[in-house]
Amino acid sequence: MQALAVLALAILTAVVIIALVNFRFLLYPLFPQLNPMRAATRLSLKGNSLFISDLHLRAGQPFAYSAALHELLKKRRVSNLIIDGDLFDSPRDARKILDKAASPSISDILGLDDLPVRVFFVDGSPPHDPSPEEHAIFDGTPLVPVGRCAILSFNGMQVVAYHGQDVSMKGAVAHSWNRFISKLSLERTWKHLAGIPAQDWVIFGHTHIPGIDAKHRVANCGGWQSKGFLVHPARTGIYVSPEDESIEVAKFG
Repeated sequence: MQALAVLALAILTAVVIIALVNFRFLLYPLFPQLNPMRAATRLSLKGNSLFISDLHLRAGQPFAYSAALHELLKKRRVSNLIIDGDLFDSPRDARKILDKAASPSISDILGLDDLPVRVFFVDGSPPHDPSPEEHAIFDGTPLVPVGRCAILSFNGMQVVAYHGQDVSMKGAVAHSWNRFISKLSLERTWKHLAGIPAQDWVIFGHTHIPGIDAKHRVANCGGWQSKGFLVHPARTGIYVSPEDESIEVAKFG
């Protein structure tokens, strides 16, 4: 019996450690320095905004939805495009795509053409997006890096853009949690533990599952690529209209 008790305790301890490592935001109350809100970039924006995430662009492979993205940006008169992390599939892909000699350019790949839109880039997961130390590769491109977390103000309406790496270090776990256990519950808990005021919105990526929880003011952009046999392109974004303070899921194509 004593051996079984020791084994059970060891298993329980391992489960707790794995949970804390994967769901790192659970450590925010003990280690506030982990909270990305402490170093969030503050921006004041005007006009309609579109949040998209998890495009996972690969070098040498065209982005299948550039025409649909261009159409929606134009139709909705979007002034600000916020890419909420995991724009690239790997830092290596990012370097190749953003190479000054590369053709087509990132504007062509995304279908921006000559649209009057400002493009802001929120850091995604380290296995996918370039590290802050590599942000110089964005020079000369329309992408404006804003760090891991950004607080965006729209004439009194405040929106936090955060990819969601700390929600679950393994994106597949977050995806499965939202799909099979409780949709947007990880996002709601992150917002609470990150100390974000209830009246502010938080828009995430990472799980590849789009959705809006209007009561708790959290939303997820959804993803644009297949990942394994469970994750399929949602082809969605979150559209924000500051004029009437509305937020909705926008479907492309």
